[in-house]
Amino acid sequence: MINHPYKVLGAIFMISSGLIYTIERCMANISNSFIVAGYASHGTNTNFKPEYPSFNDNFFVLFFLIIGILIFAYGLINKH
Repeated sequence: MINHPYKVLGAIFMISSGLIYTIERCMANISNSFIVAGYASHGTNTNFKPEYPSFNDNFFVLFFLIIGILIFAYGLINKH
């Protein structure tokens, strides 16, 4: 039972990493919608392809994922 908090904390870190990445993609989609509608570019932009952030663009997404995996693995391996 001692390693249960490590599993929960690791899962929280991994879920928060995915949540941050999802929010980033949603904001990119909303930003692209503003450009397509002409509100942000005054109708001058002809490039309507959305530019989504890659997985490595945000430091915290990768950091939280790695920390979450390490803590979760420690909770699985550690037997008291």
